[in-house]
Amino acid sequence: MMIATYVHQVVAQLAIHAGGVVPDPAPAPPDGSNALVTLLSWVKWGALVCCAGAAVTAGGMIALGNTSRRAEMAERGKVTLICAVIGAVVIAVAGTLITSSYGLG
Repeated sequence: MMIATYVHQVVAQLAIHAGGVVPDPAPAPPDGSNALVTLLSWVKWGALVCCAGAAVTAGGMIALGNTSRRAEMAERGKVTLICAVIGAVVIAVAGTLITSSYGLG
């Protein structure tokens, strides 16, 4: 506890002597980050393809479950469809949400 108080006082004194302003630089990507951005866009594309595939599969499960009187398959299809749509929304909004939350854009 005593060490934390001492560190706090030292930091406060340094801030006062430094002009009282702590710099807050704007975020900037490091050199060579284009490869990482490309990889992230591929992952996002793959995830959206998985959601689309799940939605199509869910439609088939609903149709097959209703026509073959397998209510459990139709129910699983409905749940799968809802989860696929929610997943697609999360994927689409994730980048914007993170960027705006941390003031990156």
